[in-house]
Amino acid sequence: MERRMRALFLTAVFLAAVFLGGCKSQETFSSKERSEKEYGKGETMVIVTTERLRYEELYSNQIWTAAVDNRGTMFESVLIGQIHDFLKELKVMSLMATEQELGLSSREKEQAKEAARQYYEALGGTDASRFGIDEKGLEAFYTDYWLAQKLVDKLTEGINLEVSDSEAKVITVLQIETENRTEAAEALRRLSEDGADFTSVAKSCSTDPEIRRRIFRGQHGSEYEEAAYSLAAGEISEVLEDGGRYYILKCVSDYEEAATRIRKEQMIRQKKNEAFYASYQAYKDEVTLIEDTELWRTLSVSKSQKVTADFFGIFEKVCGEP
Repeated sequence: MERRMRALFLTAVFLAAVFLGGCKSQETFSSKERSEKEYGKGETMVIVTTERLRYEELYSNQIWTAAVDNRGTMFESVLIGQIHDFLKELKVMSLMATEQELGLSSREKEQAKEAARQYYEALGGTDASRFGIDEKGLEAFYTDYWLAQKLVDKLTEGINLEVSDSEAKVITVLQIETENRTEAAEALRRLSEDGADFTSVAKSCSTDPEIRRRIFRGQHGSEYEEAAYSLAAGEISEVLEDGGRYYILKCVSDYEEAATRIRKEQMIRQKKNEAFYASYQAYKDEVTLIEDTELWRTLSVSKSQKVTADFFGIFEKVCGEP
């Protein structure tokens, strides 16, 4: 089983990183319109303190006052929004999983129980009581988390996830960009001179100072893409046009093996995302979640209890595949 959920806090949107998408119709499952309460303080603080632990280990406590845009938005406020999104999605997914009669095996139930025990032990009794959650509550939370993963597996089973090396291939080029064809033609003439160095010419005439680029299919128009992918290492293209700008390319590497592997994984996750959404979105639209406005109005990551209990790390250790 992939470590899907753990990756979500690297992005702003829950499903964008967890199940990035592709295209295939799926049977949709409908629910009766309903209202459900969101997770309460206990489950919320489990995730909040886990994320505090992780981010402070990576970046120190200075991360909470770091601005993420030119309007002065603090990282902490962005993360709180992500946590809220995660918990809402998890609640809906666990409801849908239950309706689809998904459940844990006897062994998995024991693993969820053990994960709850280990988390509770790592948290400490005093902190747990302040959270307002006990081992039974933690076991239920781990169960919901696991059921959400099972739901993804069910709604994406049978889809074609094959991605060829050609589709995913990543290459590296040097690029000269100009505003008109005349300037590009002059740059190409200079490159034809004996001893001409592509990088030196690019630095003197390219309107974009970023000369070296790693590219994959779908980033540029057809003329640019066809020219780039037709080059062998060391070859230089003719002048080409893309989006009203003019380019000359030199191929540095016509196959980046490691980057291509990563790109292929991204494309597979994209296929899963669209297949998942085809069924999930209709269900989600029929569920209204009731928010604890006071909890979210006063919530703080940086002022939460500092603990060493890692909800996701314990799940991966106890419940993940060996």
